[in-house]
Amino acid sequence: MFEIAFSSAVVLFVLFGPWILVWRGRRRRKQERAEDQQRWRYLSDRVLALETTLRELKSTGAAAPAEPRTPAKPVVAPKPVAEPIRPLVPEPIVTAPAVSVSSAEMGTGVRETLPARPPAAPPLPPSSMAEPSPGEAGPTFHQEAAPSLADRFKSALDLEEALGTNWLNKLGIAILVLGVAFFLAYQLKNLGPAGKVLVGIIVSAGMLGAGLWFERNDRYRILARAGIGGGWALLFFVTYAAYHVPAAHVLSSQAVDLVLMLVVAAAMVWNTLRYRSQVVTGLAFLLAFLTVTISHVSVYSLSAGVVLAAGLVVIAGRMQWFELEIFGILASYLNHYLWLRPIIEPMHGKRHPFPEFAASAGILALYWVIFRISYVLRQPQDDRKEKISTVAALLNTVLLLALFKYQSAHPEWAFWALLAIGGIETVLGQLRVTRRRRSAVVVLCTIGVILLIAAFPFRYSGTRLGVLWLLEAEALLLIGVWTRETVFRRLGALASLLVAGQMLSFDAARVLGMRMDGADVHADFRLAILFAVASAVFYANAHWVLQRWSDLFTAEFDRRLMQRLSYVASLMAFVGTWIAYPDSWTAVAWCALGLLLTLAARNFELRELTYQAHFLALAAVIRVLAINFENTTKYFGLTLRLITVSIVSISLYATSRWQTETAIREKRGRVWIYNWLALLNQAYTWSASFLLALLAWYELRSVSVAVAWVLGGLILFEVGFARRSVSLRLQAYLLFLSGFLRIFFVNLNAAGEPGEISPRVYTVVPLALAFFYAYWRLQTSQAELSESERKLKAPELMSYLGTITIASLMRFEVEADWVAAAWAALVFGLLAITWRSRLRVFLHQALLIAFAVLFRTTLHNFYQRSYFPAPLWESRKISVGTVVGLLFAALPFAFRVRKKAESSSESRVLRMLQTLGARPEQVIFFIAIGLLTVLLALEMRHGLITLSWGLEGVALFMFALWVGERSFRLSGLGLLLLCAGKILVVDVWRLSLPDRYLTLIVLGSALILVSFLYTRHREAIRQYL
Repeated sequence: MFEIAFSSAVVLFVLFGPWILVWRGRRRRKQERAEDQQRWRYLSDRVLALETTLRELKSTGAAAPAEPRTPAKPVVAPKPVAEPIRPLVPEPIVTAPAVSVSSAEMGTGVRETLPARPPAAPPLPPSSMAEPSPGEAGPTFHQEAAPSLADRFKSALDLEEALGTNWLNKLGIAILVLGVAFFLAYQLKNLGPAGKVLVGIIVSAGMLGAGLWFERNDRYRILARAGIGGGWALLFFVTYAAYHVPAAHVLSSQAVDLVLMLVVAAAMVWNTLRYRSQVVTGLAFLLAFLTVTISHVSVYSLSAGVVLAAGLVVIAGRMQWFELEIFGILASYLNHYLWLRPIIEPMHGKRHPFPEFAASAGILALYWVIFRISYVLRQPQDDRKEKISTVAALLNTVLLLALFKYQSAHPEWAFWALLAIGGIETVLGQLRVTRRRRSAVVVLCTIGVILLIAAFPFRYSGTRLGVLWLLEAEALLLIGVWTRETVFRRLGALASLLVAGQMLSFDAARVLGMRMDGADVHADFRLAILFAVASAVFYANAHWVLQRWSDLFTAEFDRRLMQRLSYVASLMAFVGTWIAYPDSWTAVAWCALGLLLTLAARNFELRELTYQAHFLALAAVIRVLAINFENTTKYFGLTLRLITVSIVSISLYATSRWQTETAIREKRGRVWIYNWLALLNQAYTWSASFLLALLAWYELRSVSVAVAWVLGGLILFEVGFARRSVSLRLQAYLLFLSGFLRIFFVNLNAAGEPGEISPRVYTVVPLALAFFYAYWRLQTSQAELSESERKLKAPELMSYLGTITIASLMRFEVEADWVAAAWAALVFGLLAITWRSRLRVFLHQALLIAFAVLFRTTLHNFYQRSYFPAPLWESRKISVGTVVGLLFAALPFAFRVRKKAESSSESRVLRMLQTLGARPEQVIFFIAIGLLTVLLALEMRHGLITLSWGLEGVALFMFALWVGERSFRLSGLGLLLLCAGKILVVDVWRLSLPDRYLTLIVLGSALILVSFLYTRHREAIRQYL
């Protein structure tokens, strides 16, 4: 029952499918003919009008009377008038009369009559032809109006007529032939085999005779040709049933029956070719296939299908009916599937050999050979037929393999079958008869190579499969190069990508699965060698083969494909090194590979290798951060972390040494262009420096980290000057700053053992010396500094780091009460250095330290921490007195380095700072005087404070007269006036009698002395003012 339903569905598909396509084609051609006729009609009218106008112009010129001769006037050349663009007239296509098909057969039975040409329009006047209206620039084709109701009704009638006169007769013939076949095979039980065969012959002869008789009349030609096709199909079935159907078995020799089937098939081919109708011929063959389908008895009954296939390819090749061959391929293999299904399905997936296996395989091979010979020998006339032939070629091989797989009882034979078929397809693609058609060569070679590649997984797996595929891919590529055949070159390159995908998705994935949970982390050198060989082969293809035979790779697709093999090669090398060197050594191997790629890119000028080296370096850095820093396994007393990270960092530095040096920023016109590739090149040294700094953090003691960072910065600093590398010097500055900041968190808080040198001293002092050395180096190499370093003010920065480091060390190493004195001594030293070197950066630092002295003395030394008197060495008068003395001692240097303040348009704060920098003696003097005044107030007895301040004021006034500084003199006068006011407000009422008169006497004497000095030095003071 299933076979009947399936056969009916196939019949409906075969009958209705082609005619739907024919109907759509006729409709499209009808529209195209209508448009062409409209165009030709328009052009004919235009030509007639032009001819008429030309004749009128000639007649007018001949009839014009002769005019008297006049002097010639200057001829003004007329402006050229652009001719209207005329539509291109397509040349009529001449078709061969041998392949003409009657309109009754190809169409729907409705005669199409072309509308009669309308009478030519009367000739237009010359003015209308010579001066076209502005709106009429040339011939335009307007869209046709929508079809009217009558046209739609006529179209519906055409479809109805097509159904009644064309399709129903073919459907009826098909059903009649199938009915007779079923009737002969299963129902006529009273008649013997001879009677059934005789009835079949009579019915088929009647259909043939009626068809041949009515074919003479145009009215019944479509019906008659359908009957002829059905008659031949029924006659072929009767001949087939005479031996293969038990109910109609009259022949005892299969050979005789085969000869008869061949005779009937030849007669059927000869008769149907007379009508040159693909539809009639196809109907006859498909009905013949269907009649064979309904009566499968043994495997040898399929021989009829072989005969039909042979006859079909002869017709298809001769008449260029390649669509018919596609239906023949489908019918042949489908017929075989229907025969196999009752044998294979009862096995329920557990297939085993069956008696008809060899014969079935042989018949399938015959199908494939017949259709493949047809494909090789044909000569399609246009691209459309070539594309149809390509579909047929692919369908032939696909259906053959599908049925081989379906009936497969020996899976171990799959390798040899695919290898044989693939080899045959490839050889057929290289035959001389095939090479006349480029598409045939491409199709057959592609099918063959795909089958050859697909054969190996059926016999080999693992690394052996990868090796064989790699050999095959390289062989294809080299064969394509040596034979100059594009197909093999492309197939070889694509096969290389397949090899890479297989090795990554199977071999590398297997290793990843073992290492994922750390269960099996060991080196697989055998697999790694395979990846290395594949990488070398791909690199050779991408760079050597592509350059050596560059004339063969002129197409953009070929060049891009070969260039991408370079990246595939780097990926294979990347994975191969990971397989060979697991755990912490992976990053080392990647860095070494990146260095090799960098050297190769530099020597051979291959930019692709540079990008690959960047990727490997990035992967190595990420791997180090993720894996290596956690590995504390020791080898010979050194941790594996120290060994591997050091090697990686050195490799990164070496790689950066051989990278192509380019500027990060280039000026093109008025725009700065950033070169990000150059930025990547400099990222090598930054990554290496970062890894080493992080390694020092992990490996060294806490107090040694800052020292290591600063020493590393010094090395980068000097190498940066030697190589003229701004990037290295910037890294050095960052390390200097990192070490400087770290001492405040670690080094300055480290306390040493009693009697030993403090860790603060032997770790911080070297840092300060390094900072001052860097300052000296930068100061003496100003011409070599870059613009960014000048903007950063790198020399000043290094100087500040050194000074602040020393001041911070004093804060922690010197006793708390003497910190201010130590800082005052630092102020003295900085001012002396400023006077000696003329470098005002030290002056600025001295002023900052002087303010620090002020705050330290005020907030610490002046603070009363105990009710008991402190020892003399720790007393305020000694410590603060030392501070004041050192500040006064620094005044001579301050006077020598002062300069006239320059006018500036900066903000008020900046102008104030510039003024302080220009007059440092003012800052030092007033800080010292302020500290001294407060010290006297704290240290002197209550009754002697005014007296001490008055003596201080007199001393200041005398000092001011000596140095000639008005602000000093005013400060002395102010202090004396403060004393006078204090006497009147406070001392007269609160002091004891001895203190009171002593204060009054001394202060009065002081004021008189000051007045005397003013009177004596009046002229000098006026000059100062």
